[in-house]
Amino acid sequence: METCWRQESPIVVCGRIAGKVEICYLHEEPAKDEGPFLLEERSLIDAVAARLGRIIERVRADEGLRRSEEKYRLLFEQMLESYTLYEVILDDAGDPIDYRLAELNEKATAVFGCSRDELIGRRLFDIFPAIREGALAIYGEVAETGIPTRRRLQEPKSGRWYDLHIYRPEIGRLVVTGQEITGQKKAELALQKSEERFRGIFEQAGTGIALIDPEGRIMEANPAFVRMFGYDEDELHAMLFLDLIYPPERETARALLQKTASGESARREKRYVTKDGRILRGRLTTSLLCDPEEEGLVIGMVEDVTDRREMQNALRESEERFREIAQRSFDMIYTCYNDRGITYISPAVTRILGYTPEEMIGVHCGEYILETSRQVWLEAESRIARGEPVAGLVVGFRRKNGTAAAVEMNESPIMEGGRVIGVQVVGRDISDRKRYEDMRLQAFSQIEQNIEQFAVLADHIRLPLQVILGTADLTDDTNAAEKIREQVERINRIVKQLDEGWVESREIREFLRRNELV
Repeated sequence: METCWRQESPIVVCGRIAGKVEICYLHEEPAKDEGPFLLEERSLIDAVAARLGRIIERVRADEGLRRSEEKYRLLFEQMLESYTLYEVILDDAGDPIDYRLAELNEKATAVFGCSRDELIGRRLFDIFPAIREGALAIYGEVAETGIPTRRRLQEPKSGRWYDLHIYRPEIGRLVVTGQEITGQKKAELALQKSEERFRGIFEQAGTGIALIDPEGRIMEANPAFVRMFGYDEDELHAMLFLDLIYPPERETARALLQKTASGESARREKRYVTKDGRILRGRLTTSLLCDPEEEGLVIGMVEDVTDRREMQNALRESEERFREIAQRSFDMIYTCYNDRGITYISPAVTRILGYTPEEMIGVHCGEYILETSRQVWLEAESRIARGEPVAGLVVGFRRKNGTAAAVEMNESPIMEGGRVIGVQVVGRDISDRKRYEDMRLQAFSQIEQNIEQFAVLADHIRLPLQVILGTADLTDDTNAAEKIREQVERINRIVKQLDEGWVESREIREFLRRNELV
């Protein structure tokens, strides 16, 4: 309403004008010396405005407090940690004997396994009697001294672990905040066991292991490393790892350690010098230790391969000698694998079968076996497949020129992982021997025939001689009779020689049979 007779006073809330109180006349009032409003009326309006300001401030404060309480109650209930407020219960001597629950949040109720209403007012040791002995000392010390403490405790009934912060907010009260760390504790125990296992492996490993710092010093060495080089641990700690390397190879070893320090693992074979001056060969494997607290540490593992290297050298020399022998051998020597065929065959194959060694690589000898020998060849393959060696196997091979070659073979299976993967064969050309055996059999057969013919011929000659000798006795011509007798005697001597030859042939036959030469 528009009027010139009005009085107003600002409503001030927290130092700021939040509104005003206004009073005005609805009709004209007579003018007075002090204006249309009396002094008392203006004071009343100011007092009402000030009172309204204070009321608004209080209302707003109450609302803010309510909201703050709700906010902090929500935070209190949603804390990740459990919160429990206890009232300390004292005995007659004034010592803490128990703790009564005065307040707790939702997380704490989960720990106790009961609702808040069921827990408020109850005593701690009535709920968890098993923790009385340990908790009484820890809680009692904080309650008496006021010095806060932090402990990790295990709840006996459930076996769960908690990280507890215990402090005294005021005399007679105790606050315990905590967080379940069962998973963390299990992880720590697992890590501890893992570290113990690693320490066991480190101490008992047959491979020498050393921890090397970024400057190349040996920080720690396991017993195998100590035994390998002959230095004790104190001596090793005073040395650089490079001091153990054979001098001509130290620069390459330095580069290897620098490469490892950048995060790249490496493996090399190096020569080393022991305390007594021996030179040993070792396979060095280096890797960066992944530990943020120990940056730049390198794990160096040294495997002594001196004996292995000597064995490899001896084996290589042996293989070279074997290859040289095989190359010069009169016999055909070859190695054949089930999946790759022939991988090596000696030059004697050219003399025996007419093929060069290069022509035989990758093929199987079964492709050159004559059909007449196919059955005995398959039987020998079956024995080899069972892991049995085969000796004295005689088979016929087809030469490059189409002729046949008789080869006597000794075969040995090649084993790997308990199964046969190939065969090692030594074969000798016995074609000439077979030919001589055939000739000997033919000669023996001829001897048999001669023996029979000698016996028949002797019988056929003796009978006519008796008739002729009887005719000579009957003739009157003395000279003719004498000549007949002389010829008969001569023929008898010849027949006797035939008999002796028959006897000798029979003796030869018996000798051959006794000595299994036929």
